[in-house]
Amino acid sequence: MSNLRLINENSGSSITSFSMTDVFSSDFDIYKIVLDTIDFPSQDLFFRFINSSGSVVSSANYDDAVLLQRSYGAFAEEINTNTTSLGSIGYSDLSDKGGATVLYVFNPTSTSSYTFSLWQNAGASSIGTPVRKGIGVLKQTASMTGINFNAPSSILNIRARIYGLRVDS
Repeated sequence: MSNLRLINENSGSSITSFSMTDVFSSDFDIYKIVLDTIDFPSQDLFFRFINSSGSVVSSANYDDAVLLQRSYGAFAEEINTNTTSLGSIGYSDLSDKGGATVLYVFNPTSTSSYTFSLWQNAGASSIGTPVRKGIGVLKQTASMTGINFNAPSSILNIRARIYGLRVDS
């Protein structure tokens, strides 16, 4: 049996960076993050972790692999190593249409393992729906207590909910 517990809910508008701090703790090993409002002009959304000192980890220690599944064309794979963020976790080129993302984070506060993540999302585009599935890792064995979402330019609107996932045996 598993249980979800709402840890935090927050939103922002007209920003380029959106952080949720002190949301990961040793209470949970798995977190589910739901972005049900993502609205920005023609760009991708990325994320990074925030360490226990409150600093965004922007060093080139992230690896990810993303499968782009276009309703309007060929599928594509993107593999990135030693980058400064993970993603793309959202895309929109239609104002006020947004997108939605479900993101899972594994072992963020563990100091003996890397922080892993996986996500899937649907965006909004004038030429069809882009869907992405991705996996990523932060190659650091340090406690991560928050998450930062960022975009190359303005994020018009964003809303995130973070849940702790408890697995009971």
